[in-house]
Amino acid sequence: MSAIRYRYLILHLAVLAGVLLIAGLSQSWGLSLGAYLVVLTIWHSRHLLTLHKWLEDTRSEPPAAWGLTREGGLWRGIFEQLFRQQKRNQKLQDKLRRVLNEYRNATESFPEPVVTLDEENNIVWMNAAACHNLGLRKLDDSGQPLGNILRRPDFVEWLEQGGVRPMDMESPRDDNIKLNVRLFTLSDRRKLLLFRDVTELRNVEAVRRDFVANVSHELRTPLTVLIGYLESLADDDDPQLRVITDRMHEQTRSMRNLIDDLIEISRLQSQTAEGRVSEVNIKAMLAQLREQTDSLNDKQHKISFSCEDSINLKGVENDLESAFSNLITNAIRYTPKGGFIQVSWSRCEDGAVFSVSDNGIGIPHEDIPRLTERFYRVAKDRARASGGSGLGLSIVKHVLNAHDAHLEIISELGSGSEFRCIFPEHRLVTATSADSSQRRSA
Repeated sequence: MSAIRYRYLILHLAVLAGVLLIAGLSQSWGLSLGAYLVVLTIWHSRHLLTLHKWLEDTRSEPPAAWGLTREGGLWRGIFEQLFRQQKRNQKLQDKLRRVLNEYRNATESFPEPVVTLDEENNIVWMNAAACHNLGLRKLDDSGQPLGNILRRPDFVEWLEQGGVRPMDMESPRDDNIKLNVRLFTLSDRRKLLLFRDVTELRNVEAVRRDFVANVSHELRTPLTVLIGYLESLADDDDPQLRVITDRMHEQTRSMRNLIDDLIEISRLQSQTAEGRVSEVNIKAMLAQLREQTDSLNDKQHKISFSCEDSINLKGVENDLESAFSNLITNAIRYTPKGGFIQVSWSRCEDGAVFSVSDNGIGIPHEDIPRLTERFYRVAKDRARASGGSGLGLSIVKHVLNAHDAHLEIISELGSGSEFRCIFPEHRLVTATSADSSQRRSA
């Protein structure tokens, strides 16, 4: 191409030199230069018209070009370069079309509904399962907002917020069918929704949850009776009997703590937060927790509370109080007498953080990832002696998940621990008045 441009420049300079020579000999400068410009304009205009016509169908061979050489000059080179570029683009389009067809064929065979959305949540494509299970229609619903078709407020709100976490919803075809929805970002302009039938799984979870709750409630009554008799026997002056009753009372107390935690986690799993969410005054909650802590601690540790009282939370107060109380109680249980515990509520980079730190015995690194598992204990003997059930951090994790928050654990064995509950910005509420700070959720 560079050789063609070089020859084109040389030829036109030679032609221009000839025109100037003729003009000089004939003394007709205006006429000679005007004729040259007219011919040059006609030549370029003819090729531009040819190019415009050829661009309507670039699949055909490039058109012929007029030139002073057999190669056709500069315009022939332009036609050929455009033709080669078009061939490359066509190969790329064919490849992308094959990939798209393979993707659609693969997702078309999925037994679960799959829907592709654009950046405005309009339907771009759906598979056959989406039509069958969600009631969508390919011809009528393509290009329509999905929220206008699946008219469920919780789903529409979840979709508008970006679908950060998977959500459960009832099938539009049958409210007895539970669907789990996940949102995947394919690109800046495309999103993919995957619906999975989790009806059987949720039914099994409900049966297990009801079983645990029922058994826990049935055990609580005889255990309360047993504790009452043990407390009456504790006043006996017989030393041998006192040792026995104290040991029995210790075991029944641990069992009662376990049952209470089982009932609490069953309650958290079975109920929904809808209708119970309100502005929670964290300062008032911490004041109440401080009173409970002083009673539990009995001056064995130095406990400090600090609170940024301008920040409240949007959530369920009873659940948050249960989670915070569990963290403080754990710190008291696993910090030796005379130790220091710091409880704080403050703003952080990601939103706000509720933190409980201590200078207690600490946690081995290998145990930290499993701390929120149910019934997991770092040291069984230590947990049993302190009355721990192994469910406290599971309750904390469940409450935080329901509030779009997460738990961070920082600990060194022998150097204490810090538990940080980090709440996102959209959960925070600015306290505006003394009246609002006294509001408590029902």
